[in-house]
Amino acid sequence: MEAIKHSHVQVRGLNLHLAEIGTGSEVVLFLHGFPEIWYTWRHQMVAVAKAGYRAIGFDFRGYGLSDQPAEPDKANFLDFLHDTIALLDLLAIPKVYLVGKDFGAIVGSMVAAAHQDRVAGFITLGIPFLLPGPDGIRNHLMPNGFYINRWQVMPI
Repeated sequence: MEAIKHSHVQVRGLNLHLAEIGTGSEVVLFLHGFPEIWYTWRHQMVAVAKAGYRAIGFDFRGYGLSDQPAEPDKANFLDFLHDTIALLDLLAIPKVYLVGKDFGAIVGSMVAAAHQDRVAGFITLGIPFLLPGPDGIRNHLMPNGFYINRWQVMPI
């Protein structure tokens, strides 16, 4: 795919798979959904790079070509938040535009809320701004058949 470069970077003890294209000084970080990987964003990354930005997508821990944590049952959304910030630190990116789809939008929401100084802008696709927690995802407000609800196990 049009000069997308792949590498692995060590982030918080795990090797995360990184895909990037473009050399602009402004960076757009694409956050994939579930059960997806960086590849979801390949066309958008090329378009963003052609518009003059540096476009980066990565596979979250446990997804795609990234390492799975040693104890995945102990992982939570904070791990994804910390991984994202650690990735920005490693790549010396002080401020970023975030684009997140469903699961990735939740991670993006957390980054935007907890690290406002690191976020130049935030686009969420598929779901509204949500933070995890007991009141975070409000299934009763979603339309019948909404795709996130179909992935969840609901008690009968």
